[in-house]
Amino acid sequence: ALLAAGLLTFGWRAVAAAPSADEARGLIEKVSAEVLAVLSNQALADRQKFDALVELLEGPIDLDLVARLILGRHWRTADGTQRQEYLALFRDYALANLAAKLHLYRGQSFEVTGAKVVSDKDALVTSRILSDGEPPLHVDWRLRQRDGAGPVTIDLIVEGVSLIVTLRSEFASVIERQGFDGLLVELRQRITQTRQQA
Repeated sequence: ALLAAGLLTFGWRAVAAAPSADEARGLIEKVSAEVLAVLSNQALADRQKFDALVELLEGPIDLDLVARLILGRHWRTADGTQRQEYLALFRDYALANLAAKLHLYRGQSFEVTGAKVVSDKDALVTSRILSDGEPPLHVDWRLRQRDGAGPVTIDLIVEGVSLIVTLRSEFASVIERQGFDGLLVELRQRITQTRQQA
C-alpha cells in the first residue's frame, strides 16, 4: 500500500483541542492528492520523488511521538542514549520503507469514504486505495487535534490492522528476547535490508 506508506508518517505535537471530522477529512484529502501528484510525475526519478515526499510530509510529521507510541511501556525502560538512538533509527526505518515502496506505484487512486469523531481527542477518516484489477484496500486514519495547529495522524489501520499495535508487538518481542539494545540492532538490520531491496 504505497499511498498508505507515504501518508503513514504523520505525527503529533502539542495536543489539547477538540477533534474535527471535517478538518481531519480535509487533511487526508489534501495530502493524499499531493502525494499522488508526486508519485505520478514521470519527469521525476525515484530519488527525486523520495526527496519531494520527505519535504512534503516534514511539516506535519513528528515521528518521535509515533515512535514512542509504538514503543509503549518500554520507552520508560530505556536510558537517554538508547532513546536518542531509537528515535533516530525509527526515523531512518520509516523513510527507508517509503523509499523502498516507490517502485510499487502503478497508478493507484485514493478516495475518502467517511470521517467521524471517535473520542474527545481523536477523529477517524475512512478511505479506499483503488488499483486496477484488485480489490480495494481499506485504510483508516486516526487523527488527533493539535491545539491551534489542526489535526495530525497518529495511527494507520489497514484492513482492520493497526500499524502501531503491530509494530508495538514486534518491537516488544525483540526487547523481551534481546533487551533494548537488541531492538536497536534489529532496526539497523531492517534499515539495511530495506535499502538493499529498494
